[in-house]
Amino acid sequence: MADTMHVGRASGDLYQWQRIGFPSSNLPRRNAPQIKVAIRTISMHGLIRIPGAPASNFDTGKGLTVADLINVGDEAEGYAEIVALEIVFTQATPGQYYQVFAVDPDRGN
Repeated sequence: MADTMHVGRASGDLYQWQRIGFPSSNLPRRNAPQIKVAIRTISMHGLIRIPGAPASNFDTGKGLTVADLINVGDEAEGYAEIVALEIVFTQATPGQYYQVFAVDPDRGN
């Protein structure tokens, strides 16, 4: 696993997008065409995305899931700098904690 990117707590409001700041130390290429993130918690469902890009659904089941996130842009124009992620929960317990990690595919995480 990579260093913890974000530790958060689910609010009682499902279906409300929450912004997660993306620390620069966790991603060597902040303008990559796609990134992998891991979400760790028990039994939480929702969507996660790079702002402005399509969302990926997730289900942590009994503890952990990995999602591939596509960045906006293209090779000719360049890709957007990744400074944050957005997450929304469709199933969570109010106050439930979760962790989001950047996963570096080059390090075998």
